[in-house]
Amino acid sequence: MRAYARAVLLRLLVAVASVSIACSPIAALFEPSPRDLLQKANANFKSAKTAHVEGAGSFAIKDGLSISFDFKLSGDAESPDKSRLSIQMSLLRQSISVDTITVGGRTFTKGLGGNTWTEGTSQDPTSSMLDPLSQADLSAVVTVNELDRPEVDGHKTRHLAYTVDAGKLLERMKSSPASASFAPSNVDGRGEVWIRTHDSQIVRQLVKLSFEVDGGLGLPTGSSPSPTGKGTFEMSFDLKFTHIGEPISPAITAPPSY
Repeated sequence: MRAYARAVLLRLLVAVASVSIACSPIAALFEPSPRDLLQKANANFKSAKTAHVEGAGSFAIKDGLSISFDFKLSGDAESPDKSRLSIQMSLLRQSISVDTITVGGRTFTKGLGGNTWTEGTSQDPTSSMLDPLSQADLSAVVTVNELDRPEVDGHKTRHLAYTVDAGKLLERMKSSPASASFAPSNVDGRGEVWIRTHDSQIVRQLVKLSFEVDGGLGLPTGSSPSPTGKGTFEMSFDLKFTHIGEPISPAITAPPSY
């Protein structure tokens, strides 16, 4: 009987010790660092391939005349370069609905001035901006720090902030055919991610990007042209990812006419 009591007591002590260790700074030794966690989550997201996307964002262009608008988006994305989204925006006091499809670097839109699909040109600097995953790339991150640990949709997360290597981001932008027409410079990229602790999946991401454009953006300058001859472009996405890794139906493809 005494042996049984000792065994029960020993199990209780082990359980209490385990809980104490899990709640102590010792547990932090077994956690990935913010940088390692970000790299692991980025790899997991790419491996999952697919996600449903809900979010909001904004664009702001300043080139003598300032234009800005907010938008909401909903749809599906498949890494590395496919998305099908419905975008609702308010521009110049008008509500506009736009459908977009991006496939392999090509961007198709429907709803801007008609009900047929049109393909953006390679020189259009906004074409690649319509693909949220192209802006959510975490491969060029240089600094990472942890902000807090909130719950998202009932799951514990680690909330990280990061900055992007401006040189690598600029190099990637200049590799785009559109860069020849707008010559980006003074690039700044940063963001935040919320990563579930139980499977290291990204469930939310905030992306902020800004850059200058040599020679302006070709907008009417009005009475106040840019004194530097440069336009500025600012963009943000706040995206939530669900149904991660689940099949997308129908598959994301270019419009039938293309």
